[in-house]
Amino acid sequence: MALQVSDLKSHLKIDFNDDDLELDRMLSAATTHAERYLRRDFATEYPGGLPNPIEVAIMQHAASMYRFRETASTSSVTEVHMGWRELLSTYRVFS
Repeated sequence: MALQVSDLKSHLKIDFNDDDLELDRMLSAATTHAERYLRRDFATEYPGGLPNPIEVAIMQHAASMYRFRETASTSSVTEVHMGWRELLSTYRVFS
């Protein structure tokens, strides 16, 4: 089963609907990015649902995109750890 906007909203502790379209786009982008990064077709390889680490990685990535929507900042710049990449690494196909 694919991740839903409601899953992402729960992860982000969001209880309003104003950003649902934007959250849906970010969730879709994070899912597509994970599929391409792993070189896998989730629908074919995981018809019963994604492994938990992949789901968590997608949620972290989408949440990061939501929290840091701008490409520039007027405040101090701090590198954001991309833990989702480590979660995906054991599922990556190299051949």
